[in-house]
Amino acid sequence: MKANRKFIRADERAVSAVIGVILMVAITVAIAATVYVYVSGMIGGTKNATPNIACVTDSTNHKITVATADNNVRWKDVVITTATGSTWKAYHASGGTAFANNSAELLAKADTDYITAGDYVVVTGTTGTNYAITLKYTPTNALLGTWTVVG
Repeated sequence: MKANRKFIRADERAVSAVIGVILMVAITVAIAATVYVYVSGMIGGTKNATPNIACVTDSTNHKITVATADNNVRWKDVVITTATGSTWKAYHASGGTAFANNSAELLAKADTDYITAGDYVVVTGTTGTNYAITLKYTPTNALLGTWTVVG
């Protein structure tokens, strides 16, 4: 003991060995938790991914047209909203009506209809008024986009 004391001055202080070990364990646990969170985010993933749907607007014909859409996305999983005072109807690329708002008969048909490129939504309302059309994917509660069309 005496040999060790001769090198310590009266004004020097040091961290005890116990505190040093506690700090090293705390740092190790923090690093391990960070690595776990990073790796678990890479391994796991949501089974319901939000699809990519791109649309283009056509104000002359008062519609938005689906330019591209991921496979196996059903119309029933997409909520379409417009401003008050306007209505919308969705059509297949082939021209047949897919479904329309406020129509239980046509909305029931949307259960089996898939969104494909070329499908379009027509908005009717006051002529010359801008109407925002919003598409939301309900399984992930994600916004697919908002487009403005002149009524």
